[in-house]
Amino acid sequence: MIPVFFIVTILLVLWIQYQKSRTDRSAEEIREAFWEKERQANITRKKDISNLDYITVPIDRLPFPDTSREDIAETQQLIKKLSSGKIVNFTGISNTDLKLQYGAPNINFLMEYDKNYLELVRSLYKYGRYLYEENLKTDAAAVLEYAMSIKTDVSANYTLLATIYKEKNETERINFIISCAEELQSMTKKSLISNLMAIRDSSISQ
Repeated sequence: MIPVFFIVTILLVLWIQYQKSRTDRSAEEIREAFWEKERQANITRKKDISNLDYITVPIDRLPFPDTSREDIAETQQLIKKLSSGKIVNFTGISNTDLKLQYGAPNINFLMEYDKNYLELVRSLYKYGRYLYEENLKTDAAAVLEYAMSIKTDVSANYTLLATIYKEKNETERINFIISCAEELQSMTKKSLISNLMAIRDSSISQ
């Protein structure tokens, strides 16, 4: 008589092999689908990109106070330089999808526009933080608010702006920041919203 333990072991091995086979087939199907999509993207014809949602940096409305700090001056110049280029927020859209939507011949332009956007939102946060360090809170808020309006995904931008509102006794405005954060396509969205609520609900100004 065959021991029960032996039968169970054989069944377990067969089950593991079956699951591995299923996983391998699934992975292969995903790879094939990806490369087929990429193939289609690479043969997609060039399309008109003149009507993209280009971002205009309001240089005339953003604060650029005179400063003796070299790091602040450099960031000011970088923002002004970026404002003269083309900027588009493609956050969450893969290069393959960009080629499918706008044509493979445009991909280098689109990648440049996206790169400009990423550099802009990082620079805006850095600049806002510098202004905050100089106790120019109104100016800092203006910069951070603009970054939020173009849907920056720099979490620190939102928490610093909330901190400024808290320190200025404008706690109710943090609710608007939270509503903007809820629209983000970010893996850290939940923790960001939690941090914003903590700042809003704290009894001591940050």
